[in-house]
Amino acid sequence: MNQNFMIDKNLIKKICDYADIKDSDVVLEIGAGTGNLTAEISKRCRKVIAIEREERLVNFLVERFKNTNVDIIKGDAVKISFVELKFNKIVSNLPYSISRRITEKILTCPFSTAILVEQKEFAEKLISKPKKANYRAISVVVQASSEIEILSYIERKAFFPVPDVNSVIIKVVQKFPAEENFINFVKGMFNRRNKILKNCEKKFYGKRIYELRPDEIFELWKASEI
Repeated sequence: MNQNFMIDKNLIKKICDYADIKDSDVVLEIGAGTGNLTAEISKRCRKVIAIEREERLVNFLVERFKNTNVDIIKGDAVKISFVELKFNKIVSNLPYSISRRITEKILTCPFSTAILVEQKEFAEKLISKPKKANYRAISVVVQASSEIEILSYIERKAFFPVPDVNSVIIKVVQKFPAEENFINFVKGMFNRRNKILKNCEKKFYGKRIYELRPDEIFELWKASEI
């Protein structure tokens, strides 16, 4: 098992407040765990779609949320298709081992707002700027397709078991879903991050990919698709 369960009730309420959950919202939660966050979300929205892969936790969740507005889905969120789920917000304490893959997957889905608990080191990559050491492909994808910010830092004692890493709450407001082709383009460019750009528009000529802003890289991709 690779989850640190959120046990701080004030933190849970704070996360839901950040999400500004309405009665009409359908909220996706990835890694529901024991359902502490799930329970608070469910009080505020029309429906919660909660994904959990650990069988014993799924059995516990099904019993805990019997005859409520919570739909429990058993499975690996990395492999499950989100296309049919029809949610408009995401509120999740993401398992750290799948943070990058799940964050990338989320960005391809249409949604309005996501409030995510992420490892501090990973979150800092998401907001990193050009020329910084931790400016990566995922930085570009999230910043090109969304507005992102770190809202607050979390004390380790808010979880059980206590994690070895620091955590933060981030807010992602989507501008548009990121296309798979764009994600693959950015990854390919960052795999050759030191290569000087040549076959491109004059304003990008002679630069390296990590010197360009996310919107410029998006523009570069659009030009390559023509």
